Amino acid sequence: MEKKAQASLEYMIMLALSLGIFAAILYVVSNLISTSSVQIGLDSAVRASNRVREAADFIYVHGHPSKTQVNVYIPPNVEDVSIIGNRSINIRVSIKDAYTDIYDLTKGTVVGDLSSINKEGYYVLSVESNPDNTINITVV
Repeated sequence: MEKKAQASLEYMIMLALSLGIFAAILYVVSNLISTSSVQIGLDSAVRASNRVREAADFIYVHGHPSKTQVNVYIPPNVEDVSIIGNRSINIRVSIKDAYTDIYDLTKGTVVGDLSSINKEGYYVLSVESNPDNTINITVV
């Protein structure tokens, strides 16, 4: 009878260790998944900012009456997209309980209204040169 009880206890200990290891692996994987989704959102915001800056710089170099359109993807965690100080394209991204700002500086003076970009999706932006050598960026 002692041998059967000892074997049962050994099986229960092995099962408990296996469940403990499984729970630890599950915790690590879920943590990696949540971290990677935040990182993907940040990367998408950086790419969007870079594309808008590159288009604005391209139009600035070519001068008036140059015009182009650029397609950008705005990730779900973006709070605000704006032009700050006439040379900076700013994208505010929420990360859990905090915010981070992603910005790119353009070569020329940039004007326009990007306040209509307030949710996830693909947006078409019109980037055109004005006669006063400013670059106008608007949502199409």
